[in-house]
Amino acid sequence: MSVVETPKTSSSVTEMHRLELIVSQLLRLGVLIAGALLFIGWVWMWINGNDISGNLKEYNPTTFTDTLQWAVIMQDRALLTTMMGLVILVTLPVVRVLLTAILFIKQKDYRLAIMAIFVFAFLCSSFFLGIDL
Repeated sequence: MSVVETPKTSSSVTEMHRLELIVSQLLRLGVLIAGALLFIGWVWMWINGNDISGNLKEYNPTTFTDTLQWAVIMQDRALLTTMMGLVILVTLPVVRVLLTAILFIKQKDYRLAIMAIFVFAFLCSSFFLGIDL
């Protein structure tokens, strides 16, 4: 006994496969861009004569916003490039969860879509837990 797919079901499966492939390619591109920015920033720091591991010898807790403000004021483009790569790398899982929720909505699997939206909301809110205002 074989299962015969109707054209509607076949095209629906093909469309979902295409969307999942696009999501996969976007994430792969994001990882490549983030890696390239991190590499460029580190090499740029090394070329500028910055002691890249010098900051690791003694722990000085500073917030991300303080480091970002310092890099902008000092016009440290190497550090800004590295930070941009790091931000992209950290936000990729959040983007993945959002795109997964959208795919679940397109598949009309609303229970999984709601769970993915909750996970997305918790991930987004977790970025603000350590911020001192």
